[in-house]
Amino acid sequence: MATINDLPDEVLEFIINLLPPYKDVESCRLVCKRWADLGKNARFRKTINFQRSVAEGNLCWKEWEPPDAVAPRIAGRFSHCAAVFKSIMYIFGGGSSKVTTFNDLWAFNLSTRTWIRCNSHGNHPYPSPKARATMVCHEGQLVVFGGLRYPPIYPPFQRVCLFDELHVYNLEEEHWFYPKISTPWPPAMAGHSATIHGRQMVIFGGLQETALNVTYSNDIWCLDLETYVWKLQKTSPTKPEPRIDHYQIRLDDEHLLIVGGVGGVNNPFTDMWLLTMISSVWTWKEIPVRNKKCGATRMWTNPSCHVDEKLIVLGQNSTLPKDLQITNQIRLNIQAQRTFPQHQEQHRLRNPFQDPPNLTAPPPPLYGGGRRQPARGDAAAPEPSRVRQNFPRASSDHHHLGMMAFRESHSGLDMRERRLAALQKREQELQARRGMPLVVPTPKPTPCPPKKTRQNCEALFICDLSHVLHPHEPFVEWQEVQDGGVLPGAPVKTILSSLVAGNGELIVFGGLEQNTNQGNYTANNYLHFITVPHTVI
Repeated sequence: MATINDLPDEVLEFIINLLPPYKDVESCRLVCKRWADLGKNARFRKTINFQRSVAEGNLCWKEWEPPDAVAPRIAGRFSHCAAVFKSIMYIFGGGSSKVTTFNDLWAFNLSTRTWIRCNSHGNHPYPSPKARATMVCHEGQLVVFGGLRYPPIYPPFQRVCLFDELHVYNLEEEHWFYPKISTPWPPAMAGHSATIHGRQMVIFGGLQETALNVTYSNDIWCLDLETYVWKLQKTSPTKPEPRIDHYQIRLDDEHLLIVGGVGGVNNPFTDMWLLTMISSVWTWKEIPVRNKKCGATRMWTNPSCHVDEKLIVLGQNSTLPKDLQITNQIRLNIQAQRTFPQHQEQHRLRNPFQDPPNLTAPPPPLYGGGRRQPARGDAAAPEPSRVRQNFPRASSDHHHLGMMAFRESHSGLDMRERRLAALQKREQELQARRGMPLVVPTPKPTPCPPKKTRQNCEALFICDLSHVLHPHEPFVEWQEVQDGGVLPGAPVKTILSSLVAGNGELIVFGGLEQNTNQGNYTANNYLHFITVPHTVI
């Protein structure tokens, strides 16, 4: 009797490669030495193929479906925190569609593809419900800092509530704890960024609360994760502008990169800054960005992820109009109408099928009601009040749209088909009166119209960071993407979602989705994976 061990190594490795690259593959490696080698090769090949596919843009979307309706599932949310530790993705906090915030912690097992809510055992304080906080993983602990709570709808004109809380969740003991800190504390903040460098957590920017108001910041705060001591780090005079909702990328223990963000209303950023953390005074340096036309848009509401010297950003389809592009085009059309020569506007035809007037003679003035001017020899009539008619005129580009009510709405081929259908119906009525059997003509099969591709969907943008640490000429470069960055199976466009990297895949969760009919946004709990398409051997 044949068993699975009788399969060739190539087929068995292909089967192992179909499993989630987490605990299942590690369990297969415990069977025997052969399976251990095949599992190691499968995981290595999956990592290499994923990195190559990211560079080439050869990826696809896959949506996760719950195994059954009664399985536990996280509520929809946006502006939450996400982090991956081993084979589990953790989600904390976030906002809901009802202008409320969460303080729950959920774990998604990437091996079994199931949700589990993390509880805190013992008498330990939970963090406050909040969104737009930061959460990083360090040595089996989740460190959560900052965040905000949205104000209630009533009474109106209330300010957001910012937090300066620092909570740590022990993954092994499964409980929250509140470190006791006696050193100077950073102000309450939200929309900042954080990364781990050695034994310290580095925080940049954010919306900070001062004694007088709430303002944007470009300060650097450092937290020693062993002694829990805060420090306001000194930096060079040349630094990025204050901003929030930017990307912070850890390059190594001594370098990080700040990308994008927003500094206020109509003040988005697309620049990139490198921070070198070597001496007592850390230095900033702006990095040139090449091929900006292929870059991502709105790098403050869309998530990002760093994978193998590549920055991956989700954004709007690049083939669609950019921000304010439609409004600018309308404004340009209006300006063109205002600056159109007057003598050409006077002879503009409202009916495109009307014969053009004699352009050499001046146009006759119009009377009230659009009547013509009395000619010589006509009977005298009381002259009505002369009211100049200001008809709306279309621009020259849309001249064919004038007087649509007087245009033939059907082409000649459509009219012929309608007449043939009427004749066939009349013939059937005559045959029914004479008692003859009805002969119903078989309709010709109409070809199905091509399915329109959904354009309001997630697009993927990739930036090459391999030369960002070059000693002489550092730079970054956006890569060109096909089809506007839209991959097969792309979901509907969302904002304020999370994007994290797993083993050979990217995980996208939550966000705000716009309702087409109502025009508002709804928080969802959808889970998608960006991975390499499977090949058949």
